[in-house]
Amino acid sequence: MSYSIHLLSTYKHAQRQANVLSTWLKGYDNYVFYTDRATSVGNQVEVDPDDTYNSNGKKNLAELHRVYNERLYENTEWFLFCDDDTCVNLKRLEDLLPTLNKGEMYGSLLAGTWPRDTTLKYLSGGAGYLISSDLIRKLGPPSLKYLDSSFYSDVCVGLWARDNGVESVDVKGFHSQAPNFYSYGDSPLSEFYTFHYIKELSQMQDLIRRYND
Repeated sequence: MSYSIHLLSTYKHAQRQANVLSTWLKGYDNYVFYTDRATSVGNQVEVDPDDTYNSNGKKNLAELHRVYNERLYENTEWFLFCDDDTCVNLKRLEDLLPTLNKGEMYGSLLAGTWPRDTTLKYLSGGAGYLISSDLIRKLGPPSLKYLDSSFYSDVCVGLWARDNGVESVDVKGFHSQAPNFYSYGDSPLSEFYTFHYIKELSQMQDLIRRYND
């Protein structure tokens, strides 16, 4: 099953980009870092020149618009959106994809965490979220008006999903934090899909080892 990986980044994180390409993304070509200013590391596309943290929402929506406008949904079945410090277990992800409903979105579900509307349920951007080409083709990308509500990319996408009646489904194994947050100790992590805040190469290498244990 075909899928492409879209990683939110900035030119300030060239080392994180290199970390990803030398570990879990090594040998996989269908990916792109969407960013403010391209570096020389791997496949990159500039979507918004703002390099501040508050630009993350703008960048994510801009990349969703690019996917739609360039009809990238014609060449792949699923899109994984994540951050440049997300570590993905590609083998587990590839096993998961054929089991999913293309009319729903998947990842680590957050609820009651957005102060402006605690009823909103949305998928963590850092843990990574999956959206099908069918949904993007059918609905089009989220309106930029959602940025008036929040600069958080995952909140904007969550509002768009709710407004369009798209279910956001929690998948056990998508993590919005690093392993030590969950007190996993030194146990193998082969059953899991993603972890977030893996900023150092040594952390990513260790996590890949534990994915493969």
